[in-house]
Amino acid sequence: MHHQYFVYEQDAYMHLVIASDLLRQGDWYQHFNPRLNAPFGADTHSWTSAITVLLASGGLLLSIFMPLSSALYNWSFWLPIIFFAISAWAMLWVINPLKPSASQQFFVLLAFLFNPFMHSYFIPLRVDYDFFLIPLSIIYWGYLLRFMQTDRISLAITTAIVASLAVWTSISFMLLLLIGLGFLFGLALVKHEIRPYSVAVFLLSLCVGFAVIILLEHRNFLTVAHDVISIVHLIFVLLLTLTFCLYVLLLQNKNRVTKTLFAFTAVLALFLMMNFLFSGFYLGPYNHVDAYLLQHFFPTLSEFYSPFSIDPSLALAILSYFLIGAGYCYFLYLQNSLCGTKLFFLSAATFTILLTIYMYRWVEFAVPLTIILASFILHEIKHSRLSFQLISVAILSALPLFIFSLSNDYFVDSQQLCQQQFYRMLQDKFLEKPQFKKDNIIFVHSNYGPLLLYSTRYSIIATNDHHNPEGLKTSLRFFKASNEEAKQLMQQRNVDLILICPLEQSTAFNPQTSSWLKKIPLPSSYSQWQLYQPN
Repeated sequence: MHHQYFVYEQDAYMHLVIASDLLRQGDWYQHFNPRLNAPFGADTHSWTSAITVLLASGGLLLSIFMPLSSALYNWSFWLPIIFFAISAWAMLWVINPLKPSASQQFFVLLAFLFNPFMHSYFIPLRVDYDFFLIPLSIIYWGYLLRFMQTDRISLAITTAIVASLAVWTSISFMLLLLIGLGFLFGLALVKHEIRPYSVAVFLLSLCVGFAVIILLEHRNFLTVAHDVISIVHLIFVLLLTLTFCLYVLLLQNKNRVTKTLFAFTAVLALFLMMNFLFSGFYLGPYNHVDAYLLQHFFPTLSEFYSPFSIDPSLALAILSYFLIGAGYCYFLYLQNSLCGTKLFFLSAATFTILLTIYMYRWVEFAVPLTIILASFILHEIKHSRLSFQLISVAILSALPLFIFSLSNDYFVDSQQLCQQQFYRMLQDKFLEKPQFKKDNIIFVHSNYGPLLLYSTRYSIIATNDHHNPEGLKTSLRFFKASNEEAKQLMQQRNVDLILICPLEQSTAFNPQTSSWLKKIPLPSSYSQWQLYQPN
């Protein structure tokens, strides 16, 4: 199976390279890729070492039976599929304390397995952090639910451990952590249904978890970073813990106005202090992103769009379960029978669906919650005829997939054609022919960077990684440049070959009439591509 499938995804490639470096060289922190940002090289950014642990440990275990590269490849192929199965199990585990009906469980399982938005995160070899983050987020809600129901210290610690792992996997999980803390603060300080002591244990366990992760993530414990757990996030949780403890000790018996004023002032002071200590705290992972990339790179990525701006059918497919579940909860509210558990899932689903409406990338958090929310309506029909229950489960399970099928394809035909011909070029090993043996650096659009790095010997300028800003800027500027500017960019990089597909991404200048470029004929099977050699 080795090399039969392409590692096409940018972050997946980086994770594989770092895991391979760790297994071969034993260096946990430093990873330099001389073939990226050619001819200068660049640090390989992993986003999180949590995935490195998963990849390296599995690759090391399988290397007992096969070569290391094959072991890492095979492990990476099956890992997303394994975690897809774990996620499906976790969905059933989350609702177990609610005593679900058989039809409700059946729906939750089918709705998750056949949800089109989940499939894209569990593709073989797509070992980006999402395949690990999704099951962690589901398990987080499950433990949080059990903690709120039983107020057990062991569950407070376990929930904090899961939350720490999730934040380590992606700092974006901090928002879900804050949503969970909002529920805990409400139950402890307003409704008095759980002990403040338990919440304090949860917060202190988070601090310990963050401190351990900082040691694993950075050489220097005091490293300031905004895109992975660092001293920034530890101080934030410590200040939050201090504020909570002061509230419990000083204001438990005060009147409501005093409590409200303290809470408002404390939250405002907390965020002002964080922004003073760490300028740009509000920007989160994008604090230090190059301004040019914020203007020209991020707006081209669909994951940063609202799903409504991508396609209305796409947005409706995402919202369908939420609308069903929220409508059912509203009906219960009118009947004065909306319980705290359903309100918990309704609130969590509302927050995550609003995030998704703002930015499509949050869909991985919203979908599991909306499935659980919609499942409550099936609990209502548990005494109906079996045939009616089965038909209801089948229709509801297929609903998002049916609506999604009505939406436009993410990729336009021109992009698909360029990709298909590029895959064929790699499979044919065209760029490895003897006529190119003296060529070392190839320029191609950053979308195709990981494929070239993984499948060929060439050094390249950029992949879609904003942590290589200079290489990525060169890649973007080339397509906007005049003839003379493009020539200078390629000369500065000592580029030997230029490979472009005008059908997908055209240049502002005409390379076919440029005197500094020599066109190399390509077989008809790559008809949309053009290959040039700078003079």
